[in-house]
Amino acid sequence: MKKINIYSLFFLLLFVTGCQSDNRDIGENNTLEKTSYSVDLPMKLTENEARFSVNDLIAITDGSYDYDEIHRTLQMTINDDQFYLIEGVPVLERNGEYVANSDIYLIIENDIPYLPSAFLEIGLGLEVNYAKEVVSFEWYGPIEKVGGPPSDFNFDSWDSEQMIEYLSFLKKPIKEAEVSTIPGHLPGAKRPYRNGYHEGLDWYDFASGGDINFDTPIYGMANGTVVRADHDYEEYSSPEVRNMDLQFTSNLGETPEYIFDKLRGRQVWVQYPNGVMSRFAHLSDIPEEIRVGQTVDENTIIGYVGNSGTSGAVNQDSTELHLHQDLLIYGELFWRPLDQDQVVSVLKSIFKD
Repeated sequence: MKKINIYSLFFLLLFVTGCQSDNRDIGENNTLEKTSYSVDLPMKLTENEARFSVNDLIAITDGSYDYDEIHRTLQMTINDDQFYLIEGVPVLERNGEYVANSDIYLIIENDIPYLPSAFLEIGLGLEVNYAKEVVSFEWYGPIEKVGGPPSDFNFDSWDSEQMIEYLSFLKKPIKEAEVSTIPGHLPGAKRPYRNGYHEGLDWYDFASGGDINFDTPIYGMANGTVVRADHDYEEYSSPEVRNMDLQFTSNLGETPEYIFDKLRGRQVWVQYPNGVMSRFAHLSDIPEEIRVGQTVDENTIIGYVGNSGTSGAVNQDSTELHLHQDLLIYGELFWRPLDQDQVVSVLKSIFKD
């Protein structure tokens, strides 16, 4: 986020309110006659943003949260809505779907989680009013849940045919490439690091063909919305700094989520209908016009193959050049209910020519 003079920020906050509301309705058991009450949430103005303590919000909304100090993740429940954020990752997951807004991110200060004021408007759909050091809004209590899987969604019981049917709208991210069947390239492949398994699918030139190089375009696969685009990505400053992260994960015996995200390098995330989302990782570049909130389709170039986040990038050579792609359904990796043979069947079916 660009640095904004604190006085300019405060002036803007006083006069701009609630323009990005979700227009949510009060739930079935809560009629419009239900009494609301006005609350003042303490705000802290910094050079970069107006932020509030998650503890203060939870006290007002009667919600709950869990902050994981190792993974630097925040899981929060308010009414029936579930929120998930990772420090350093400018993406809000709400009920398993990803919100197209880069102004919401997790802030940790003295082990206390904070969120920017944008969360109130975009995450909770509130109309807010800013005053000196507080933000005010009407709180009605429980309101209608936004998005998420339908009540009869039973992802864990799916077989490969059900998964193929659900994901069949997707096209290949690299048009001339083929799905690699090398075990280590497949989602769910066991590994002695990265928490014990490979999260997604790797597209390497030697295994997938398609003449994959730094100029190879990656396509949007289907109609979707960009929810992350790392135009301002900064590579590890040296091999030594990257190795410090790797050594820390080795000593810990697992890879914290915030480090995992750094190791994926430059990324674009696209949210599709019905909870399907793709993380495109290790990109070398992203077209300037690809921005958070933009709609894309199977013919939209969303980035280019690279090796960012890998040893090849910090060593400034061309090794580890590939596209890593994770497919998720309502926040869960798609392959969770399947065995490896079923995973191959699904990928070959949805990414056929």
